[in-house]
Amino acid sequence: MTPDMTPDETLDRFFPAMFSDDRETLTALLSEGVVWHAPPFARERFGDPVGRQAVIDFLCGAGDEFYRPGSFSIERELQAVEGDRAIVLAILRATTARGKPYENRYAFGFRFRGGQIDEAWELLDSIHFERQMAGGDS
Repeated sequence: MTPDMTPDETLDRFFPAMFSDDRETLTALLSEGVVWHAPPFARERFGDPVGRQAVIDFLCGAGDEFYRPGSFSIERELQAVEGDRAIVLAILRATTARGKPYENRYAFGFRFRGGQIDEAWELLDSIHFERQMAGGDS
C-alpha cells in the first residue's frame, strides 16, 4: 500500500483520484476499515460509509445524480497537517447534472494510519448546495 507516504502526499493523490473515479488509486489510499462521515444532509440518504469498498462506492457514485462526471475541480485554500490528522478547506467547482455551474466551500478532516486515510469528515454549506441543485444561483 502506501506506508511511507506523508499525509500531504496522500492528499495530493486522493483528491484527483476522488474526482476522476480512480478506484485503483483510492484503494491504495484508503485503509480497509476507513470511515467516511458524510455531510449531515446527505447522511439520511447515504449514511456514513464504513469500509474501503463502501467508501469508494460512495465517493465514485453518490454525486452522479447531482454533477456531470469529470466536471470537478478543487482549489485547496488551506491545508494543515499535524501528526496523523489533517484539515483541508477548499472551493469545489463542478457542473451540475442540469448543466449549471456549481461552486461551494468544503471542509474535509482526515485521520491517517500507515500512510492511508482511515477516517474522514466532509462538511459543506448544504443550503447553498440545495439552491444550486435546484437551479438557483445563491
